Amino acid sequence: MLRQVIHRGLQSFFYKLGLFVSRHPVFFLTVPAVLTIIFGFSLLNRFQPDTDLESLVAPSHSLAKIERSLASSLFSLDQSKSQLYSDLHTPGRYGRVILLSKPGGNILHQADVILQIHRAVLEMKVNYKGYNYTFSHLCVLRNQDKKCVLDDIISVLEDLRQAALSNKTTARVQVSYPNTKLKDGRSSFIGHQLGGVMEVPNSKDQRVKSARAIQITYYLQTYGSVTQDLIGEKWESEFCKLMHKMQLDHQDLQLYSLASFSLWKDFHQTSLLARGKILVSLMLILLTATLSSSMKDCLRSKPFLGLLGVLTICISSVTAAGIFFITDGKYNSTLLGIPFFAMGNYLSS
Repeated sequence: MLRQVIHRGLQSFFYKLGLFVSRHPVFFLTVPAVLTIIFGFSLLNRFQPDTDLESLVAPSHSLAKIERSLASSLFSLDQSKSQLYSDLHTPGRYGRVILLSKPGGNILHQADVILQIHRAVLEMKVNYKGYNYTFSHLCVLRNQDKKCVLDDIISVLEDLRQAALSNKTTARVQVSYPNTKLKDGRSSFIGHQLGGVMEVPNSKDQRVKSARAIQITYYLQTYGSVTQDLIGEKWESEFCKLMHKMQLDHQDLQLYSLASFSLWKDFHQTSLLARGKILVSLMLILLTATLSSSMKDCLRSKPFLGLLGVLTICISSVTAAGIFFITDGKYNSTLLGIPFFAMGNYLSS
């Protein structure tokens, strides 16, 4: 009984709606077009991808976000006496490079080449409003001596290089793993900076015989400033370009660069990668809509009705996107499939 009442009510409503639309064709042809144009322009003007990747992939009540925020407040990198390297705490801006030797090679024998790459990173300049910034202008400073925070593997490489220049064998410079003793007497953990390690057999102090890879991280300070953050972003971009150039100059090493924006960049690259698939999908939908509305009888065939149905959904999607941006919504690539869900629902109905 209730179903019949609802059905009759809807049938009567849509019948009257159809009569109203048919009696005012100019209004229903012009007003939707004008609204689409207005909201379409707002879509172009307000297009702004969301730069906070964490807000896209994690809910607001995420326990991981709470733990990372707690770690950042309690174990701030620029306030700690030693570096914190953990998946729980990710520094704000940084550039990271992994140097990998050829199979069977020892990365420690190429200390001079690695230090040359390191010096190139320190001397790299980023121009902003007529002023050249280097790593020393942007780096995180240590509290005790106000020098840039650098990985201790750099000190190990310098000791190896000095030993090679003084005609000493690298065996006299003892490198232990995962903790090693530096020249200044400090004991440092290099387990995350030295990879592919083979230890000397039966060595009590876990002396390193050879290593396959070295990882170096360059930490940048933003000071909560928008300008400083923009300069840091430019530095990261130049850092990745420099590593690509260094790879061409040093074929005996494999260089893999990473920056804080790399994951965000890869995430938003899905929009560009999906461009071809979207166009192909749109063509297939248009073809399907045309064929599904076609019949053998030319008088009863309505292929343009299917095309207009797809066009209507596209126009409504543009209008909805404009409303979305006017209300301060932000775009992310997970929204790419919404128009196709709408088209699929239309075709199935």
